[in-house]
Amino acid sequence: MVNEGGGWTAIQRRVSGSVRFNRTWAEYKDGFGFPNDSYWIGNDVIHQLTKRRNSSLYVSITLTNGKRLYELYNQFSVADETNSYRLFLGGPATGTLGDSMSDTGSSYYDLSGMSFSTPDRDNDKWSGNCAADSNNRGGWWFNFCNHAFLNGEWSPELWGRSWYPTVTGSKQIKDTLMMIKPN
Repeated sequence: MVNEGGGWTAIQRRVSGSVRFNRTWAEYKDGFGFPNDSYWIGNDVIHQLTKRRNSSLYVSITLTNGKRLYELYNQFSVADETNSYRLFLGGPATGTLGDSMSDTGSSYYDLSGMSFSTPDRDNDKWSGNCAADSNNRGGWWFNFCNHAFLNGEWSPELWGRSWYPTVTGSKQIKDTLMMIKPN
C-alpha cells in the first residue's frame, strides 16, 4: 500500500487459483472472495469509490520468477449498474507492464468506455460472449474480447492474454493486484 505515495484501496487481488473468478453478474456486483487471499471488492463498491472524484488505478502482476510489473492509469472510474459498470480510463498510463487496457494499438481491444460483462450478462462488442468463452471465463470489461484480463480461470490452458503482450498466460503469474486511490 506504499506504492506511489500510499493511500490505495485494493479492489482485486489474486494469489492463487483457490478462489474461482468465473462468477455471475450478481457476484461481481456484490464482491466475493477473502481479503487475505483472492477477491473482487464488488462493482458497486468500485463505483461508489470512483463516482465523485478523479481516481488512479494501479495494476500489478508478480511473475513466478519474482519480478513485479505494474501499470499506473491516472484517471479511472466505473459507472453504476444502470450503465453496466462502464469503465473510464484517461490520461497517460506509465509503468513496466505496458498499457493493455486503453492504448492497445487496436480499437478492438481498447477497454475504456466498455461495459462490464460476465458469463450470464454479455455486454461486449463481440458476436459471442467474451466472459463465457473458453479462453476467458470470468467477469471483466471486454471489447472484442481482450488484451488485458486479470479475472480469468487460473489454468494455463484457459487463462490466455492476461496482459498481452507482456504476460500471456497464468503459467507466468504468481499474483495480481488492482488498487485505486483519489487523485
